Amino acid sequence: MEVKIVDIGDDYVRLVIKGEGHTYLNLLQHYLVEDDDVIVARYNIPHPLIGEPEIYIKTSGINPLEAVKKANEKIIAACNTLLEQI
Repeated sequence: MEVKIVDIGDDYVRLVIKGEGHTYLNLLQHYLVEDDDVIVARYNIPHPLIGEPEIYIKTSGINPLEAVKKANEKIIAACNTLLEQI
């Protein structure tokens, strides 16, 4: 996975996440919108074969990269819980 910051501000970020698809982006979006500090989290994959997946996050004042970090930590915890139950 390669992450590239396309646009960033105090309360928003637009990222291109190469090498990922709906599986990861939908999961990331899910955990982002659960965060009370996240106003918008949406992703788009322009074309399934040649498009670069892009995600946009807008927050209510917190650093949007911190929101992404928190969401990824929740994903890791959920995966670890699942692995423990197998």
